[in-house]
Amino acid sequence: MNIKVISYLAIVIFSFFLFFLIQGYGSLKKFSFQDDYSAFLISDKTLDLQIDFKYSNASEIMLSGKRFFYDEKFKLAIKTFNLLIDKYPDLIDSNVHSFLAESYYESQGKFSLDVTNHIEKALYLNPSDTRALSLKGLDYFQQNKFEEALKSWSIALENSINIKEKESLIVAMNLALKKLKN
Repeated sequence: MNIKVISYLAIVIFSFFLFFLIQGYGSLKKFSFQDDYSAFLISDKTLDLQIDFKYSNASEIMLSGKRFFYDEKFKLAIKTFNLLIDKYPDLIDSNVHSFLAESYYESQGKFSLDVTNHIEKALYLNPSDTRALSLKGLDYFQQNKFEEALKSWSIALENSINIKEKESLIVAMNLALKKLKN
């Protein structure tokens, strides 16, 4: 072989070794995790089939559920969060239930028993969960219970650290105040 070919091959092998040394095995697992996510996107077209969850821990399931949620694939988010609850019941916090509540709301377009149950579970685990409080306020608002909506939203506003969420809560509270005055 030519000396140039051997030197290029050595550089490639050294680069791979250096990448593996610096990034570690976790990076390779991340690549396979992305492949699993792609499998979910394909299976989104056939939600009635059983989805094969190949995750090794609760964090991966939670991240996947959030990704489906933010990608507005609410039925997949619901399945993922329910899998998390089934596999790791001792690790469930208010976030899981508040994401589930909002996923059900977005999927069904109404406040069903699933939505209200998960709101209550989230607030039981964390009375200042902003997502659950925002949903509870919206439920009250839709029932024309504007004072209760304002109470929920004001607690959510007080506990929120997200600027966009705070802006949305202020807009909603102003609308409730206008309705209350009429």
